[in-house]
Amino acid sequence: MNKAYIILLNYKGTKDTLECLESLLKLKYENFQIFVIDNSEDITYYNGLIEWAQGMPSSIKTSFKHLVYPLSLKPVDYAAVSEADFLSAARHEKIVLIKADKNKGFAAGNNIALNYIMKFGSEDSFIWLLNNDTIVEKQSLDALVEYANKIENLKTGIIGSKLIYYYSPETIQAVGGKFNETFFISTHEGEGRPVTTPKSDFGTIDYAVGASMFITYKFLIDVGPLSEDYFLYYEELDWSYKAREKGWKTDWCPDSVVYHKEGASIGSSYRKEKSLFSETEIFKSRKIFVKKFYGLSLRFYLSSLLLILNRVRKGNFKAAKAVTKITFTQ
Repeated sequence: MNKAYIILLNYKGTKDTLECLESLLKLKYENFQIFVIDNSEDITYYNGLIEWAQGMPSSIKTSFKHLVYPLSLKPVDYAAVSEADFLSAARHEKIVLIKADKNKGFAAGNNIALNYIMKFGSEDSFIWLLNNDTIVEKQSLDALVEYANKIENLKTGIIGSKLIYYYSPETIQAVGGKFNETFFISTHEGEGRPVTTPKSDFGTIDYAVGASMFITYKFLIDVGPLSEDYFLYYEELDWSYKAREKGWKTDWCPDSVVYHKEGASIGSSYRKEKSLFSETEIFKSRKIFVKKFYGLSLRFYLSSLLLILNRVRKGNFKAAKAVTKITFTQ
């Protein structure tokens, strides 16, 4: 049975992370190891992870009520280490909690674990990058491993899951993403469709949504870890573009089901307007991505202007002002 490494990034979202961990510990697939990288500046969030791993003191149980996956309150096989200690030697505990030296963003946080796997992993291993605000169905990892083995000869490097809205479990959030090369914007393939929709009814995807990305060790060694040019957003699209340049394809597995709360820690949930932080990071990363793969042509600035005017139309003047500065002056 191939070993699978599961990577979670925690940023001030311990409650979500713990619910995700509880769902992962119920996976049918047995040969996996979980790495949780804590990017939080406040040590309280990391300590919450450790307390859970130790069996959760009763004094803070009340903070974790009303979860789909309630906390088991049982000690687990774990280690709590610094970033430097983690990268210096192989770890064999079921769950390894890693305290990042500094919050350098989504890609850099995940790369702590990816760099470890590049050093200590084996050629037949798999890696599953998951958002911490997800929960997974019991067979979701089995499905990914089986699918990856089935299409191995097709040189498919990144495999996504069927992402379903956590708060609307009858509705698909995405099965992957599409990138519009005219307006330089990304959209979710399958968003809003019923969960029962067969794969044959969907179009092709350009990238796997970052909430669930499954890769092989061979892919990681060939393409490398995530680009740290981005603090947040566009990392998965960048990864897919780099992979495509090396002949790798992107696909998604319909039997790997992941429920996603979407933007729980950064204020980008579909249920409300995006936070100013989310808006500005999207525009920063979009500009970096387009400059990197297409160049900053007149078409980029005209399409950006349309996006800015759309925010003005909605009365979101603060965001419009901020993203205008990012687009035209930075």
